[in-house]
Amino acid sequence: MIFLLISKGCVAAVNFMTTKSNLLHAVQTVYRSSQAKTSLPILGSILFRVQAGELSTTSTDIDLTLQCKVSVEAVQEGAICLPARQIMDIVRSLPDAAVQLESDETTNSVKILYNDSQMNIKGYPPDQFPALPEVIEQISFELAQGLLKEMIRQTIYAVSTDRTRPLFTGVLFENEDQRFRLVATDTHRLALRETGVDADRFGNVIVPGGALSELVRIMRGEDEPVQIKISKSHISFAIQDALLISRLIAGQFPAYRQIIPHNFSARLTMNALELSNALARAALLIEEEIPILRFNLEEGRSLISVNTPSGWIKENLKADYTGDPMEIYFNARYLMETLRPIPTEEVTINFTSPLSAAIIQPAGKDDYLALLLPARPKSD
Repeated sequence: MIFLLISKGCVAAVNFMTTKSNLLHAVQTVYRSSQAKTSLPILGSILFRVQAGELSTTSTDIDLTLQCKVSVEAVQEGAICLPARQIMDIVRSLPDAAVQLESDETTNSVKILYNDSQMNIKGYPPDQFPALPEVIEQISFELAQGLLKEMIRQTIYAVSTDRTRPLFTGVLFENEDQRFRLVATDTHRLALRETGVDADRFGNVIVPGGALSELVRIMRGEDEPVQIKISKSHISFAIQDALLISRLIAGQFPAYRQIIPHNFSARLTMNALELSNALARAALLIEEEIPILRFNLEEGRSLISVNTPSGWIKENLKADYTGDPMEIYFNARYLMETLRPIPTEEVTINFTSPLSAAIIQPAGKDDYLALLLPARPKSD
């Protein structure tokens, strides 16, 4: 169900002046190139509102809302909704000069003035734009932007894209014993990253992966804080001049701890970049949708090989391997995505058996791990 913010009477016309760069920042922050298709044109628009010398731009698809606030020179306070893609393209194309936007509440149109030129575009009544979701916080805490970005990047690759299983399309936010944890899984792989946090225990909530991708996009700082607020149905992230509010995914996240092995029979430690590059080269010869590679592991080395109608390759890599010789198969794309966010030069992979999940970790670190199930060879 969609709730609209309907006010009595007409909303006043808006008139303000600013620079192209300032306006572009306000629009780019809330603009989503991959907005979901909707039969409601208002959901494909951006709300421009000027109040107290400040311009706020807002976009929403009901589940996800983005807002940005910047200072402008206000001539008249008011609001107008403009088509998101059109205004994004227009602002990008403007010259680096002063820009003035002046709306007409009777026609819901906006005149854009720059240098000695002007244009006019049609918009929508601002009183039809959905209200900003209210996040009545049950818990609130802060993290540095750089840390949160790293945690998201180290887990979001394992989120499922299968919309028929919504629980797996999100990332678990879990907090207990002053430890904050992000967990994602698509049932073939799992990624977990944790850090210490000064916050009350809130159990766990599931945040849509798409919302976290947008959050990474709009975060521009490193040490600056992100204010996180969680309610029963929503989560909000406040960062400098921007705000992101997302609906949470309802349901119980899988009991992931039960599938993480802790006893291993073999261990491989090697250069993460060398392994990733070797995987990329070997995968070039695989024409199948699922690129399966064979690993032969023995003392002192790791041999990656594949044999296809297009050709064959054997990548013989130096490695520190302990355990009995092992032959195991992996999805090359999954393994490369797992290696990409590894923050250390070396990576450690622990094995239980050729048919059991492997645990991949940055060498010498225990705050991040990835679980990857082996693949079946084509002969199976």
